[in-house]
Amino acid sequence: MKIEFRKIPYTKSDFNIADDLLICEGTFFKESNRIVAVDMTLCGQTMVDCDICGDTFSLSIDEKQKFKVYDGLSEVEDLDMIECQDHMVDFDEIVHSEISSIKSDYHYCDKCKNEKQE
Repeated sequence: MKIEFRKIPYTKSDFNIADDLLICEGTFFKESNRIVAVDMTLCGQTMVDCDICGDTFSLSIDEKQKFKVYDGLSEVEDLDMIECQDHMVDFDEIVHSEISSIKSDYHYCDKCKNEKQE
């Protein structure tokens, strides 16, 4: 779902994006001419690889995210800021980026967690 920056309302609007076994729900609204606030929850299941044994397993996700989308280059350095260059807010790209970030983290399957504790 892509929305032109100038068409985003100043009142809260809902969005819902499903990706396999993950669902992203949230709200967005324009804070100023160049900033959109996004509040979302990503929940469901995704497949990840164990960083010890390499086995693939299902990981439960339930994460809340709050961030701002800036139209153009931001002059403020903020880790919770996403810059867009084409005057479009691409919610699909934002969700896929969050999923990729979660998958790139370290994950351990139950077997390796138990062996690590012993």
